[in-house]
Amino acid sequence: MSGRFLAAIIASAILSGACGKGAAGSGPTGGPTTSSPVPASAPVPPVPAEGANLGPGQPPIIWVGGTLEDVAENQIVVQEEPGAVVTLKRLAKGATAFYTASRTRWERLPDGSRFGSGGQVCVETALDGRNLLALRVFLGVACGPAA
Repeated sequence: MSGRFLAAIIASAILSGACGKGAAGSGPTGGPTTSSPVPASAPVPPVPAEGANLGPGQPPIIWVGGTLEDVAENQIVVQEEPGAVVTLKRLAKGATAFYTASRTRWERLPDGSRFGSGGQVCVETALDGRNLLALRVFLGVACGPAA
């Protein structure tokens, strides 16, 4: 992995902490995968154009949405609406952040939080060659053209 790519991933992980603290518009709409209701005034998706990137020479950012199938220590499995199953790599040491909606903002879940599969999910990823690296995972919401 190049030094600039690694720096971009680390910067993204650090900046992702601001997502839960921002105003409306700082994360996808929706709510948690638990039985809690989706807040009516949850923030709107920040999904940029497909293939947006972190800057010259940096990997493109790709949003993957669908049903959360599995969360493991090193990967996340999402089944997209057309039926394709996508395996995303998780970043080490909690750098892949998980969020749930709380009224008008997104709140980051503590590292090691447990949540079930089967709910909707919207994942911000960086494309590194053939690998999709999960940066931010928004629980309880789909993203993409159907969202």
